[in-house]
Amino acid sequence: MSAFLLLAWLQAVDGGTPPARVSPEDAELLKNLELLESLDEASDFELLEELSVER
Repeated sequence: MSAFLLLAWLQAVDGGTPPARVSPEDAELLKNLELLESLDEASDFELLEELSVER
């Protein structure tokens, strides 16, 4: 798992250029990770909106 995290970190630092070889399983994990990150950001935004309305 740490090798996968290293690849994901290198991809982020590299500006999104994918590594030379990514297995189909790793590619799917990266895709799902990006989806989860965007869902997390959306939920953070919704929470901020709710808090700003309550003020």
